[in-house]
Amino acid sequence: QSFVNDLERPVFEKFVFLAELKMWLLKQPEVGAALMSGSGSTVFTVMRPKADVDVVAKRAKAELDPELWTCACETV
Repeated sequence: QSFVNDLERPVFEKFVFLAELKMWLLKQPEVGAALMSGSGSTVFTVMRPKADVDVVAKRAKAELDPELWTCACETV
């Protein structure tokens, strides 16, 4: 299944870091999908089964921005 948000292009043109963040996330082996929500308040991932979310969050902070805010959630 493909995830699409038509607002990504104009938002990514204005806020380049969000585009860089999404591309970085998609390169991580633990990430199954990455997408910007709505008009850009959040970039989220769908993690692969048994992926360690904390490892990816720590890696993102180390490689992208130590002030990056992350939150792990589960579907019910």
